[in-house]
Amino acid sequence: MKPKNAGNLPDGRIPDRLPDGTPAVKWRSRWTEGTLPLWLIATAGGMAAIFVVGLFFYGSYTGVGSA
Repeated sequence: MKPKNAGNLPDGRIPDRLPDGTPAVKWRSRWTEGTLPLWLIATAGGMAAIFVVGLFFYGSYTGVGSA
C-alpha cells in the first residue's frame, strides 16, 4: 500500500514537471529551500582539497624543512 504523500511515481519520488509542463518547484525555491545541490558541495570540497595540498607544497619550499 502506498502512503498518501508518496508522490506520483512508482518509487515515491515527486515528478519534476506538472501535467501542464511547468516545473513542480519554482526556480527561486530550488535555491532557498531544502538541501544544497551535490555539485555545489563537490565543487567546494574539491577546491578546499586543492587548497590544502597547495598549502603543503608551499610549506615544503618555505620555512622549516626547506634546505
